[in-house]
Amino acid sequence: MFQRARLRLTIWYVVALVGLFVAVGASAYFLLRRDLDAEIDRSISFGLADAVNHQDRGGRSPDGGVPSDGGFGGAEDGRYRAPGQDVSTDVFTIELKADGSVLSNPRGIDLAGFPVGNFAEEAEGGKVHAEDITAAGRHFRVMVQPLARAQPDGGAYALAGRSLEARDSQLRALALIFGSGALAGVVLAAGGGFWLAGRTLDPIKKSIDTQRRFVSDASHELRTPVAIVATNADILLQHPDEPVEANIEQVAAIRDSASRMARLVADLLVLARADEERVQMVQHEMRLDEMLALAGRDMGALAADKGVVLDLKITPVTIRADADRLRQLTMILLDNAVKYTAAGGKITLGCHNEGRRAVVTVRDTGAGIPAEDLPHVFERFYRSDASRSRSGMGLGLSIGQWIAEAHGGRVSAESEPGKGSTFTVSLPRR
Repeated sequence: MFQRARLRLTIWYVVALVGLFVAVGASAYFLLRRDLDAEIDRSISFGLADAVNHQDRGGRSPDGGVPSDGGFGGAEDGRYRAPGQDVSTDVFTIELKADGSVLSNPRGIDLAGFPVGNFAEEAEGGKVHAEDITAAGRHFRVMVQPLARAQPDGGAYALAGRSLEARDSQLRALALIFGSGALAGVVLAAGGGFWLAGRTLDPIKKSIDTQRRFVSDASHELRTPVAIVATNADILLQHPDEPVEANIEQVAAIRDSASRMARLVADLLVLARADEERVQMVQHEMRLDEMLALAGRDMGALAADKGVVLDLKITPVTIRADADRLRQLTMILLDNAVKYTAAGGKITLGCHNEGRRAVVTVRDTGAGIPAEDLPHVFERFYRSDASRSRSGMGLGLSIGQWIAEAHGGRVSAESEPGKGSTFTVSLPRR
């Protein structure tokens, strides 16, 4: 499922990027083409206007036509020059008669393939416009305009033009650059998109895997007490006429299993609400040491009953927190310590100020936690193989971690097998 989702995300990412490349590339291409064409049209227009104006001022070439420089004037050395800065030196001008004969062609442009007949008709219409033509294997843009002073044997017109090879070359280079860049971008986008999609989906995958494991473990934990309740209820149903006292063991087993399920459901409900951030912390200023003293008093009897000494080493600490939730966290840690500390062992509950933080420690001399299990002790339903036969559902430390983090704090564990464990809670004092 996730592999298909990853591929789909990658494809959508590549498609979006390709669309962006196409949009940007096409926009840049057409904007550049428009600007180049505008500059070419402007230079041709200036060249045409200069040629027409010079001829209309009465210029004559040695053969009785227009000057041999095509209306641009000539230097004393006979070299071509443009009359003004507005006329590009790439522009050529030609003057022709209506019958197509050349009056002036200073650049020596090969007119083979030029539609001179069409030019004459356009000139007679008096409308100046630019058009692209291909002649002698070359690409030109030209404009025509009639000359006001007619020749002795008929009308004449001026033709101005410019080669489009430079423009076409620039546009081809731009298209090649954008095409190559787009291709490279698509390849990189495919690889990068696949990697990013994996990174994006990884937390979701982990979350779903955690939820699946959570549901599976919860079902596993509930299955045993449910089976105990069902089995003992069947036994009771087999002896409907017997008094309760005769089946007191079955009744007690049902009660214990129901209590176990109630605790499990309550813990699951706390974690589910915590995941949804629906649990509100009611924080107020409190004496942390006084709360720990009460928790120690309550757990002291349980520890003593097991032959374990509970020692308090607390100093006055004032913090702003949810007292009920911190008491719950403390009870979880103390219960965990009592559970895994054998008779004759010792548990030390302490608290002290450490800069701007309050630190609570629960240290025991119990069995300790194997190194391979230590990173997982706060995971839901996690219990090491060595402790699976003991009571507990593996949710207490998860709830404790959530309480600490909800207060802006953290909880950590240190342990060495055979030498006990130390759980440390660090909370902001605010």
